[in-house]
Amino acid sequence: MDFIANRPIFPRNSYLIINGVKLDDHNNDGLKFDVDVKTGEEGKVGVGTFKIYNLSQDIEVGSEIELWFGYAEDVGYYSKYEVIKKKRIKESSSFIQELTCSERTKNSSKIVSISLDGNTRISEAIKEVTKEMGINLISMELNKDKIYTNGFTCYSQGFQELRELVQDSESKMTLKGDDLYIYTDKQKDQAIYLSFESGLIHNPEAVEQQEKEVKVNKKSDNKKEKSKKDDKWENEQKKKTIKESNKYDYTIECFPIHYIKKGDVVYIESDEVSGFMQVEEVSVSLSDSWNMKLGVKVMKDDGKHKDNSSKNSKNKKG
Repeated sequence: MDFIANRPIFPRNSYLIINGVKLDDHNNDGLKFDVDVKTGEEGKVGVGTFKIYNLSQDIEVGSEIELWFGYAEDVGYYSKYEVIKKKRIKESSSFIQELTCSERTKNSSKIVSISLDGNTRISEAIKEVTKEMGINLISMELNKDKIYTNGFTCYSQGFQELRELVQDSESKMTLKGDDLYIYTDKQKDQAIYLSFESGLIHNPEAVEQQEKEVKVNKKSDNKKEKSKKDDKWENEQKKKTIKESNKYDYTIECFPIHYIKKGDVVYIESDEVSGFMQVEEVSVSLSDSWNMKLGVKVMKDDGKHKDNSSKNSKNKKG
């Protein structure tokens, strides 16, 4: 078992690449900027907000921003974002460009047109779609590499096609800018080691199972008069409480580590909890203080989640 260890140190170092032009942070003779980014739910892209102080050039909607950060010389690429909305704010003596961004880039939004012959595997279809989109397939681990006996044909947005193909393979995906990672719940051959000596800030915090009150409405039948049975149903069943499955078991706070992404397996060693966990959600904040929060699921010995819900399979293209 190989562990990927991390030793965050100071000084902090970050920069942005905006439409190909590098912008250093204020610690490196550049400009002050704040970053808050978060991964999307399964099959969705992440979002982020960038606040850039006193930049003379206007950043237009549609611009692309790469985020790089780390410590001292250990600085790495995190992700790429497209600006979808901007605001210009005056705060004290500073002018701030506040940019709302999507982790989906121009390439991942492309329409793709592909036609493959019969007996095509999902993995082959995924490779063709990513090639047409112009994005990078960094890794691909599939639970089921099904065969489409009648071939594979599509003409639609590439991101949507990838999402359906990955779902059909009963796997998961993370798209970070133009980089695609496809993974399963079983990857424990490599893990990122997190302890208080290697980046962990607090003991993991358990997420309690949430109870949700749901209204249940009975449709009217063309305004027919209510029966006593209907009245009883309304009184007893108008609301019910259900327990929802959590997206994750623990929240973990650590120093920002540029190579941690959704789907990674981490090995947590703390005073209260130790073991393998899979990252389900990542949020990063780079401002006056730096922080990374992970939502993780505990993994069983077989590499699956303890609460491993069944996955739906759609073989519509087969």
